[in-house]
Amino acid sequence: MVKDYTKKITHQDYRNPDKLKKYYHRVKKIIHSKPKIYKKTKYSKKDYKLIDDDFIVTRTGSMATPVTGGGVSLMFVLGLLLIPTSKPLSEAGWFIVILCSILTVFFIIYGISMPKKEHILNRRDGLITMTGFLWQPNITMDFNKAEFAYSTGGENAVGGFMLQVIRPNKWQTFDLFTVFGGDCYEDMSFIVWYMDRNRPLPPEEAFDEFRQADYERRKAAGFPKPLYRSNIATPEATKEQRAERKRIGGW
Repeated sequence: MVKDYTKKITHQDYRNPDKLKKYYHRVKKIIHSKPKIYKKTKYSKKDYKLIDDDFIVTRTGSMATPVTGGGVSLMFVLGLLLIPTSKPLSEAGWFIVILCSILTVFFIIYGISMPKKEHILNRRDGLITMTGFLWQPNITMDFNKAEFAYSTGGENAVGGFMLQVIRPNKWQTFDLFTVFGGDCYEDMSFIVWYMDRNRPLPPEEAFDEFRQADYERRKAAGFPKPLYRSNIATPEATKEQRAERKRIGGW
């Protein structure tokens, strides 16, 4: 039996949605281009908990922050205290030791006590679940109201153009939402295509077993018009299905 990943809505909207729509790094919810094609062999338990026509549940990698942060801080402490030198530690050296010790303790406590972190695309109900900031609980809101942006990265552009979802909390922090293998526009295209229940499922092999049932559901509803704009065609699986959609839905 497949687990139901439906979550209760926690946030209805942002504090300043109009301002966010003008945000320079915003990525609009459009199918910008054809997303990368994912083969079944590339889906692994390492990245995904579930992929079907109702939910995509991705692993957040939430333990990476406390493990990496705590590990680096601890290495600094051990390096400064245990590596023999001809001179005693200076005041600056002791300051680094104390600071890194505090950070090590912080990351250990955070890793043990942080709430469960989840990334969920709920296609069935049109919801998105993102992680909260640090100890904040997960956030669930209507996908239609969620706003996305891209990361800027460093001066060498490393870490740039990765898709982020903007949290609707007091500080409007960002949550990395990039488990789909492309840049921000490819990932956004894939997410929008998947979340638009009026379009056929994206052309990934993992969805093949659900295509017919999804097609019949949309046909029974009269093939309603797409919810989000697309710059590319999003055809049905067969010519016959495309003709039927054109005849019934007019698109």
